[in-house]
Amino acid sequence: MTSFAGTGSMARVQWRTGWKGIVGWVVGLFAVLAMSAGSIAALYDTPEKLRGYAASVSGGAMAMLSGRVAGLETLGGVLANEFSFVIAFFVPIMALALVVRATRREEEAGRLELLLASRIGRLAPLAAALLVTLAALVGLGALTTATMIGLGADAGGAILYGAGVSALGAVHAGATAVLAQVFQNTRSVWASGLALVVVSYILRGIGAIQESWVIWTSPLGWLDEIRPFGDARAWPLILSAATAAALAALALALSARHDVGAALLRPRKAPARASTTLRSPFGLALYEHRGPILGWLLLSVVLMGVYGGLTKEVIAALEANPDLTDFIGSGGGEQILDRIEAMFVQMQAMLAAALVIQAVGSLRKEEDAGRLEMQLVEGRSRLAWLAVHVLVVTVGAVMTQLLGSLVLGWTTGAVLDEGGWVGKLLGAGVAQLPVVVFFIGLCVALLGLWPKGRPLAWVVFGLAAVIAWMGPGMDLPQRVIDASPFAAVGAVPAVEADVTAAVVLTVLGLALLVAGFVGFRRRDVPRG
Repeated sequence: MTSFAGTGSMARVQWRTGWKGIVGWVVGLFAVLAMSAGSIAALYDTPEKLRGYAASVSGGAMAMLSGRVAGLETLGGVLANEFSFVIAFFVPIMALALVVRATRREEEAGRLELLLASRIGRLAPLAAALLVTLAALVGLGALTTATMIGLGADAGGAILYGAGVSALGAVHAGATAVLAQVFQNTRSVWASGLALVVVSYILRGIGAIQESWVIWTSPLGWLDEIRPFGDARAWPLILSAATAAALAALALALSARHDVGAALLRPRKAPARASTTLRSPFGLALYEHRGPILGWLLLSVVLMGVYGGLTKEVIAALEANPDLTDFIGSGGGEQILDRIEAMFVQMQAMLAAALVIQAVGSLRKEEDAGRLEMQLVEGRSRLAWLAVHVLVVTVGAVMTQLLGSLVLGWTTGAVLDEGGWVGKLLGAGVAQLPVVVFFIGLCVALLGLWPKGRPLAWVVFGLAAVIAWMGPGMDLPQRVIDASPFAAVGAVPAVEADVTAAVVLTVLGLALLVAGFVGFRRRDVPRG
């Protein structure tokens, strides 16, 4: 029996057990892209409008956010530029989620060991995971291409762009496969994979602004350099495909070198007796959540620090391109700078919300693994157990939101030599805290009332982020944009915070929180 024996059978098993998630990712991302593309095509239906769009978004600040997309004076280029946020974050995360689910999570749960006891080759599960993920990415790329062609974009460029999207996901799938061999638990693979996504985004942005070699250090930069709607070239696509293949080969080689359930980096052995702090409910909750909290906190500080440091680039873009004023909003240069900073604060709120979803979602694993039952037999009440975890996650998310806003304000003020930005952007970060309350309530409600539905929190997060970030570009009605938790409070500090919306968001979050506690108290533990 070869190491790859049974790869086809494993692929069928992974499809049958995970097809809902795979289809959800592909259809969900396709729906977002299709809705966005339909609105954009209707908005930019003349050459004059396309040229106006190209003039308004060609500044350095926009390059940091979307990269330097070639062919902005064409419909295909406009679509690629508007897709950039979704493609930059959600396609890599899709690849990360699908590969982790079929590899490290199965190893951690011990199910992979059972499968390998049958006539399944040692490398078949990993190979099948990569094949299934690649098939999903190719499907997403094909749907993206079909959407672009259907709306009138250049067919050749659309095919290259769709292939580039698939190749971007393939690179991250290969990288995740390697990380799954390096780290022994799912949390570490997720944390390192997300860090790779953010670092790739930052490097692409720096390379795009400086127009330097830095852009070649990011797989996202390779997608831009295909230039499908400008002077198209295929070799960056070949570079992506070759890198993905090399990473997959490395992952397979590493997988053959460690025992099933182990990894290259072994966790250090725990002491025979836990410390006094670790034996307390709060200490144990802090120990379990410290990794995600520190990871998202570090990402927030780095990302906001980079954005704040680019403030001069924003001003340069405004001075060089008056059309940018019309694109972003009316008012003087300071007000437009406020709007740009408001976008960064909004992104910071997304990072804090993502921390909440990941941390609260991990509580379900405690239940599945049977560790929750062991803690409850010690005489601790369910509500006390849940309350401590919610408190730790809340403090971590608030710290992430405030520290990220503080760093953004400090770097912006340092670049402009205006100390007032610290208080201004810290206040904007405080105004977005109801978003944290809402997502804590939503996640706890799902845990208490419908544990299997916890992925719904990511669906709500994705829709809210896309509507808030792309809604104005998609010409969505203002009431739809305001319904997004990330946009409900308003673009603070460019506008005054909507106190009514903040109160509604907070009350809704608290109501969901109470419902979640009541449901958790009444339901069975564990509950399938």
